Amino acid sequence: MTTVEVVLKGPLAGQIPRLPGGRGPVDVPGDATVTSLVSALGLPPGPYVAVVGGTAVRGSAAIPDGARVELHPPMAGG
Repeated sequence: MTTVEVVLKGPLAGQIPRLPGGRGPVDVPGDATVTSLVSALGLPPGPYVAVVGGTAVRGSAAIPDGARVELHPPMAGG
């Protein structure tokens, strides 16, 4: 197991009761990816913009121990 700091942005912040304010530590398997983290949190499948350690990544990206993982909902504008 590894522990990561999860930060949910925008409307995602209120969707996970165990993460008050949309942030907190989460234990995940050592081989966790962004996609498996999303599933473990109980969020519906993406799309999401994922940022791990300050870098935008794909869902298949591995999450290193102690990483900060931000999940942003997709945005549109005009």
